[in-house]
Amino acid sequence: MGHAPPGNRLAVAPWGMTTDHLPHRMPSHQAPGSPQDALPNSPAELLRPPGEGGDASVTPAVAFLDEAPTPAGLVHFATDIHGAVLALQFIEGSYPRTLLDELMRDGYATTMRDDAKTGTVRRAIEAWTQGEAGALDALPIAWHHGTAWQEQVWRGLRTIPFGDTWTYGQLARALGRPTAVRAVARANATNRVPLIVPCHRVIGTDGTLTGFGGGLHLKARLLNHELRVMGLPQPWKA
Repeated sequence: MGHAPPGNRLAVAPWGMTTDHLPHRMPSHQAPGSPQDALPNSPAELLRPPGEGGDASVTPAVAFLDEAPTPAGLVHFATDIHGAVLALQFIEGSYPRTLLDELMRDGYATTMRDDAKTGTVRRAIEAWTQGEAGALDALPIAWHHGTAWQEQVWRGLRTIPFGDTWTYGQLARALGRPTAVRAVARANATNRVPLIVPCHRVIGTDGTLTGFGGGLHLKARLLNHELRVMGLPQPWKA
């Protein structure tokens, strides 16, 4: 069970940075003259949510970063200016792209630390880790990066009870699409907010663990944690 490569560690602005500070600008992968080069420079402009002046269709250019301990190791996560979760990754996971890469792909060219934006999510993850089964249920998610179908599947995942496991077929039936098992599986695989959108609770038809972003060892730890909280045997091998 290896650790993620150094590239998965977050290079972020110092702890305690608030909106009174000019945010640290992430490296650009775009060519000079691209839209990213034209981003506003003042924190007030960077933090302006859609609909509050300017082009209402423009995604805010700043994401707020934080971390929290879980039974599957430390997680890094990001929220938007409203505190909705954008993405989450396990430090011990293996991913095709880092969390910062994912944020840049969505147009978040600046990262900051601000407990006012991330504290609610961090405390909820900590409470879930300490055994509070419903601690993550009401956290807001920024769904804008998915299709309508993907969002429907992700919302469906949040209805799977703590400590329970469903197959892809069960989830498809719960969504009213009993023949869409493969489409459900594909949408499940695109979930970028694991743990909070609990795709770890979906298993194969034969009762075995199936794919999980970051690695099956993480999925086993999360399932065993929930069973432990419920006082049940923990059969999953991490």
